[in-house]
Amino acid sequence: MIGYLSELDCRPGDKLDVMVSSDAAEVSIDLVRLINGDDRPEAPGLRYQIIENVPQQIIKPQLHKTAIGSYGHCAVDVAFKGALNFVCELYPTLSKNDVEQGIFWLPGLDVRLSINNHSRLMLVLRDNVLLESDTLDFHQWININVTLSEEKITLILDGNTVTEKIFTGNGVVLKGYSHIIIAAAGGAPDDGRFIPSGIFNGKISNPQFSSGNVLIAGWDFSTNIKGQFVPAMTASQCQNRLDLINAPQRAVTGPQWKAKCYDWTQVPEQYNAIHFHDDDLSDACWPVAATLVIPEDLASGIYAVRLHAEDLRDDLIPIIITPGKVVDQKPVLLVLPTYTYMAYANERLTEGDYNKTSKLPLNRGVCEDLLTKNPEWGKSVYDRHNDGSGVAYTSSRRPIPNYRPDYQFWGFSGPRRFPIDLYIVWFLTTFGYEFDVISEHYLDAVGSKAFDGYKAVLSGCQPEYCSEKMLDAWQDYYHSGGNLMYLGGDGFYWVTTGFSDAPYLLEVRKSEGFRHWECEPGERYHASTGELGGLWRTRGRSAHKLFGVGIGGAGWDETTPGFTRSAVSYQDKYAWIFKDIRQSVIGDFGLIMNGTSGDEIDRVDYRLGTPKSTVILASAIGHSEWFVTIPEDIMKVSNRLNATYNPGVRSDMVMIGEPGHGCVFSVGSITFCGGLPVNNGDNNVAQLIRNLLDGFINTPILGSQ
Repeated sequence: MIGYLSELDCRPGDKLDVMVSSDAAEVSIDLVRLINGDDRPEAPGLRYQIIENVPQQIIKPQLHKTAIGSYGHCAVDVAFKGALNFVCELYPTLSKNDVEQGIFWLPGLDVRLSINNHSRLMLVLRDNVLLESDTLDFHQWININVTLSEEKITLILDGNTVTEKIFTGNGVVLKGYSHIIIAAAGGAPDDGRFIPSGIFNGKISNPQFSSGNVLIAGWDFSTNIKGQFVPAMTASQCQNRLDLINAPQRAVTGPQWKAKCYDWTQVPEQYNAIHFHDDDLSDACWPVAATLVIPEDLASGIYAVRLHAEDLRDDLIPIIITPGKVVDQKPVLLVLPTYTYMAYANERLTEGDYNKTSKLPLNRGVCEDLLTKNPEWGKSVYDRHNDGSGVAYTSSRRPIPNYRPDYQFWGFSGPRRFPIDLYIVWFLTTFGYEFDVISEHYLDAVGSKAFDGYKAVLSGCQPEYCSEKMLDAWQDYYHSGGNLMYLGGDGFYWVTTGFSDAPYLLEVRKSEGFRHWECEPGERYHASTGELGGLWRTRGRSAHKLFGVGIGGAGWDETTPGFTRSAVSYQDKYAWIFKDIRQSVIGDFGLIMNGTSGDEIDRVDYRLGTPKSTVILASAIGHSEWFVTIPEDIMKVSNRLNATYNPGVRSDMVMIGEPGHGCVFSVGSITFCGGLPVNNGDNNVAQLIRNLLDGFINTPILGSQ
């Protein structure tokens, strides 16, 4: 039993669709408010409150299939009469021995052009192979020209690196009507929707169907690159658009790319190609099982739609309820890093030959087993497509088992991402702070107005992926006197953008930094917005400039250090921060790797923009050899790049305050908040955050002081 939701967040009064797949006889659906997710013995446990004024619904579910793989579909029937000519340029990327890969399919005429399991092009009519080419060369452009007439069939292949080859066969008569499918060899209705088969892996450029000198149907793939469809060529008889199903990759180099301009917005005609993959997925398209109406008076917070069935594990699907009509302004706002949640959604690194990066054992759990059994649920931007290219798009409209409150990360058998952010929720709830919650998706949509009226705005523990609009919002809030608390590490690192016509999709292009793949030459600019992808640091907006720290290292180990206070932290003007704290080390304990400076860690770096007004309150040093520096800091190869030799692999806890602005407090570690629940909150990590929050809430214009 598993489900997903139509949205990542919603407001009071909104309707929320719930999609469920299960073989249970009956499933109950209700809404709960999450307080904590970590159910290990040493943690607060899985805690939630049932929302009584959202009526429970009982459904009789079904198991649902997911149609994975991208293709193009012209949904109107096109008339084909007499001779037919098809041309396109093809860049195949994967030779498959088990299935064919379609170039085009005309279901109404039952004719298709595809690559067979011997890597040869074949033309098939009613399951009869009419023509077959020689073995194709992969990873190079090939011009394809196919003519079907009553007299004969001709297939011509050529290209810059391909000598012209001509293949002929007996003639056929094609008459009738058909819609057109590009990049699939077949498919059939199943489970209430179309399930494609024989998806092509590779690039296709400008497919065109003609009869005589008349263009029947054709699409220029250099048009509407930001969208999920391609408009018809002006000269085409068929003026119906080609819908792109499951978000194949746009803004990829085409056959005319000259390797002189790398921005597709400047030379779109050189980006007249689309990269299709048999493992693309933008929307699982399961039918709606139930619809919840969010009460108008429901408080902002982190909730979950709970699926319950006898003898099955409950599925708690997170949903963020953003503030409704403001009656009583809350003092605190928590911004959940939903861009990062989606970037890691359904990450499958343990399925391959993962390069072990610590002495901790890899611990595959329920999540990893589910993903292995269900490849059709898609991948994360940490994975590669089946053809070896990087996964640049990620979607929220699918089952995501590693986005759950009780998820345990396989690398160190503890919470990571969403469940570690629930430690902050547990802390705020336990100590009685009134707070609202928003998602980064909401922040990107609304901008800096989302921060209006709050005395303190808190980040999650790993806000790694963010958009320009989100960075602007954080900066504007600080400059207008707001107080920021960056409670994590590896923040504000990757340029991330969304699609205006598919808000459930995000895009990342990786070519530097910590990465598991690298985009192809000429493909660093995002399709969704046209902006340069990669690291914010490369674009001159390193996290150091606003938050004082940015990522400097990463690692996992059995034990990680706490933060030793600096000499300056004992000055009187910082006494309020360390009120009731007698220890010189903050957080030499924690629920994740037995410390608070771990996973990915941030440090001060004035060269990268740390403000001169930054005060280092404490630092965590002495990490083990398993902690290493980041790739972009490596100027030359050395065997002394790990924390044992490299003082740059550390965490710095900092405070920034400037006249006329607010304050910034940063902890410099993903796992810092793992110290909050220790001893039920009676510890110096929780005391430190309480002191800071109390100061921010109760002291106006603290930055000037």
